[in-house]
Amino acid sequence: MDTDDTRKLMICRSCGNTYDYDYFSGENLLKAADKALAHNNFSAAKDMYSFILDKEPSNVKALTGLLLANTNSRRLYDITQKIKDGTFSAAGFDLVKYKDTADPEVLTFFEKTDRILALYKEYIALKKDLKRLEAEDKDPEPEVSEPGGGLFSYASEKTLKTTVVAASAIFMILLIAAVLSGFSGPAQWLSTTVLVIALIVTGIIILAALVQIRDNKKAADAPSAAEPDGAEKTGLEIERVIGEINGVLKEISSLS
Repeated sequence: MDTDDTRKLMICRSCGNTYDYDYFSGENLLKAADKALAHNNFSAAKDMYSFILDKEPSNVKALTGLLLANTNSRRLYDITQKIKDGTFSAAGFDLVKYKDTADPEVLTFFEKTDRILALYKEYIALKKDLKRLEAEDKDPEPEVSEPGGGLFSYASEKTLKTTVVAASAIFMILLIAAVLSGFSGPAQWLSTTVLVIALIVTGIIILAALVQIRDNKKAADAPSAAEPDGAEKTGLEIERVIGEINGVLKEISSLS
């Protein structure tokens, strides 16, 4: 449409038809703009919303419509998706022209659009951090191996218990054999030495298995101190920002 202010007419560039300003006033033009927006005719919708705002800069419905038309969105929640898929343009939120001439009661609308822009900047920064952290995770620094644990540090609970029972049985058998033999015989020194060594070894095995059982129980009972890594934390922050954006968009929707 071209505007002829002298005759107060709107002239269609395509078909040449003319319309007086009254045809495009008030609800008629707003409905036409909404219809164009619903049919993805964003350019026409933008022209019509702008025409309304030139006369009524405090028309919140027209402000919201222009915001949508500028961002090629049919609904406010489409803006969130555009932010997430990288097709959002912050230039679509440049409504300073109308902010300066709007009534004070409409300033809430502009406060919320400013909040969206601030959240969008935070979102972009977080996405860059996430990309960097994910790249670091793909090429991590070599880990320094820690020394191993005790004798049974990698044994299962069942193996530990079986070891305690078996070693205890062997220990008792050796102890009984030592008592019955009286540490006497043709090779007394040899038999005594073997029995003492066997008793010491089985005792150490029993003690090591019992200690490992105790340590396993402590580890199982201790609360997990693991915290999300950097990438996971950043991902959670991104979700928080998207949630806030949705909340502000909902507030804008309630204004119109």
